[in-house]
Amino acid sequence: MKKSGIIIYEDGVYWRFTTSGNVSIATAPSLSGPWQYRGALLPQGTKIFLRDDQDIWAPSISKRDNLYYCHYSVSYIYSQHSEIGVATSTSLEPGKWTDHGAIGFPQSLRYNLIDPYVFQEDPKSPTYFTFGSFWTGIQQVEMNDNQQLIAWVGQENDIQTIVGNTTVHPAVVEGATMHKFDNFYYILFSVGQCCREENDLVPPGDEYHIAVCRSNSSTGPYIDRDGKDCRAENGGTTILASHGDIYAPGGQGVITDPETGKMMLYYHYVRRSIGYTAEKFFFGYNYLDFNDGWPVVV
Repeated sequence: MKKSGIIIYEDGVYWRFTTSGNVSIATAPSLSGPWQYRGALLPQGTKIFLRDDQDIWAPSISKRDNLYYCHYSVSYIYSQHSEIGVATSTSLEPGKWTDHGAIGFPQSLRYNLIDPYVFQEDPKSPTYFTFGSFWTGIQQVEMNDNQQLIAWVGQENDIQTIVGNTTVHPAVVEGATMHKFDNFYYILFSVGQCCREENDLVPPGDEYHIAVCRSNSSTGPYIDRDGKDCRAENGGTTILASHGDIYAPGGQGVITDPETGKMMLYYHYVRRSIGYTAEKFFFGYNYLDFNDGWPVVV
């Protein structure tokens, strides 16, 4: 459905951008907090209008030269009528962002325009934009230049599925993020059902959890640890699932710890002892160990 947010570290400060509240911005001196609310990225909301009860989900922050881009989703629960919008700024501060409205991806019955993420290995490499959930799964499109991040020009057939949802009993896949580590490209995504009421929980194992696939190329094909194709065979190796009081971790991202240089996984989750709805989400993080080429939560 939606990523909890994204973490940016700059000049000794952690910035967290989260779903709802017109993209809420908070800062902290460390991942453990204390987090201080700073304001809304889009205090007047978005130029995109779908219907009155729409919400702004899954902000994703990237930077090109001296300009920040915030891509976000506009949607509502259980809808495939969504849009991806973009705002830009020379600062991460609230009140400094210019909203450009929809980026221009075409509507399609085979995907949903939510959960954006921008990946570029280095400044000379191509930029890849991923989005999507439900339906056929996670989509990827190559961007030709930075202007495409604001106003995309292309055709639907330029958009390719890289993590699929196509078997007889498919699981929901959504909220993908891409990362390079050593010689592999990794795509992390959330699988299962999120944000249910206590009287409407799915069977154990079908709730939200975090999975990974990897490839020798940023465009795939991606496979899981068992060799299953992540596009055609619903592949995906679970790296974090419900355990003990922790329930339905997902909405994940990865950041490099500036002090240790290690990669850290961050995500939202709920505590069974407190409640299950999205309003009761907690923010969690763990280091990732890549000793055998596959990320393991430690």
